[in-house]
Amino acid sequence: MTSVVAIVGRPNVGKSSVFNLLTSSGTALVANFPALTRDRQYGKARKSSAILIDTGGISSDLSRLSTAVLSQTDYAIEEADVLFFIVDCKDGLLGLDQEISKKLRKANKPIYLIINKVDNSKDRNRAHEFSELGLANSLNVSAAHNLGIEEMRDLISRLSPPDELNKINDKRLRVSLIGRPNVGKSTLTNKISGKERVLVFPKGGTTRDSIEVPVKVNGREIILLDTAGIRKKSSINEQTEKFSVGQSIEAIRNSHVVIHLIDSLEPLVDQDMHLLGLALSLGRPVILASNKVDLLSEEQKKELKNQIKRKLGFAKYVNVHLISAKTGLGIKSLINLAEEAYASSSNELDTSLLNKILTKAIQKQPPPLVERLRPKLKYVHPGGKNPPIIIIHGNNLKKLPRSYKKYIENYFREGLNLKSTPVVVEFIEGKNPFKKNSRNRSKSRKRKNRK
Repeated sequence: MTSVVAIVGRPNVGKSSVFNLLTSSGTALVANFPALTRDRQYGKARKSSAILIDTGGISSDLSRLSTAVLSQTDYAIEEADVLFFIVDCKDGLLGLDQEISKKLRKANKPIYLIINKVDNSKDRNRAHEFSELGLANSLNVSAAHNLGIEEMRDLISRLSPPDELNKINDKRLRVSLIGRPNVGKSTLTNKISGKERVLVFPKGGTTRDSIEVPVKVNGREIILLDTAGIRKKSSINEQTEKFSVGQSIEAIRNSHVVIHLIDSLEPLVDQDMHLLGLALSLGRPVILASNKVDLLSEEQKKELKNQIKRKLGFAKYVNVHLISAKTGLGIKSLINLAEEAYASSSNELDTSLLNKILTKAIQKQPPPLVERLRPKLKYVHPGGKNPPIIIIHGNNLKKLPRSYKKYIENYFREGLNLKSTPVVVEFIEGKNPFKKNSRNRSKSRKRKNRK
C-alpha cells in the first residue's frame, strides 16, 4: 500500500532540501500546484512507492499569508499516513518546535523527528537536546552535505516498499478512472463496456473498491479500473472510505494511463488539482476528461475548455477532452487519446534524435551566463520510459536556471511529440578528468616560482 509522508516544521529548517533529496528532483516527478506551490508540493520518493508532501513552514506569525500556509499544512497532516518533523540543530530546540510537536501528536500518526544541519561532532552533541520533545524515532541528517539521507530513504522504503509491477507488465492497456465522487466514473465504465458492470447511483461515494473491468475497444483488450471517488480527507469519516482512497492511489500506480474525470457543470477545485498532481507525480500519462457536456451549448463548451487550460498552467501538456458518459459523446476518441498517451510514454527513445533535439534547443536559445560562466550542455541519452527519462551531461549545470531547465523539458516534449505524458529531464554534472593533474601542475608551478 502506498504511504503518504508529510514533511513539516518551522520555516527555513530545510524541509524543501530534504524533500528534493528524497525525491531526487531530477529523476523523480514533482508536482507543483498553482497558488499552492509555497504551501504544498507533492513528489514520489526514490526507491519507494511513497508520496512525499513538502509543506510551508509553520510560523507563529498570524498574518493572512501565514494563516493560509498553515491551513495548507494542516491539510497535508490530515492527508498523510506518516509525519516527518524537521528541526534545525543550529538553532537548537525552540518554543515553536515544542508547539509544533504538540500539534503533531494530536494527529495520532507515526512521527519521525528529523534533526537537520547536523554537520559535525559538535552538532551531534547538541542534537541530544531535542530528546525533550519525547519523540521515540529520530534521525540526524545534513541535507547540505547529504548525510543521513540514505538512512531516510531506507526508512521510507520500509514504510512503503517499491511498486510491485506484476499487473502493469500485463500486455493489456490498463486505464484507471479517477475523480471526485459523483463525476460519472461508473457511468463511463458501463458505457465503454456496453453493460451495467458497475453500480450507478446519484449519491456520491457509491463505489467503495477499485473495480477491474475487462473491455474490448477497437479490437484491443483494455482493463478499466473504476476507482472510488477521492474527496478531501477532512470530509472522510468512515474507515471503509479511507481505505477506498488508498485503493484509488493503488489503481493509479497499477495503470498505464489515467483518465481524470471532472464535472463540466462544476468549476475545477483544489481537490482536482491534487488528484492530477498525484497521477503526474506517479509518472502516469493523464487525459483530463470533462463529463456531462451534453448539458452545455457549443459556446459554453468552448469557454469550458479555455477555462480548464488556464487552470492547467503547471501542466499545459495534459490533453483536455470533452465527453458525455451518458450519451457516449467523445468516448471513442477518448480511448484513442489514452492509447496515444501510453505509446508516447512507453516508446524507446533514440539517442541520436535526442542529441539533435538538444543541439537545436541550444542553437535557438543558449543557456544564460551565470557568474560570468555559461553552463554547457554536452550530450544526452535516454534513461528510461514510463515516464520518459532524459539524461543530459555537461558542465556548470548546477547553476542552470530553473526557467531554462523548463525550456529544455518543453523543447524535448515538442520534439518527441509526447502527448499527455510527464517527462523527466535529469542534468548530470560532468567530472573533469584532468582536475587531479591540473592540481599537480599548479603545485609544480609554485615550486618553480619559489626557486
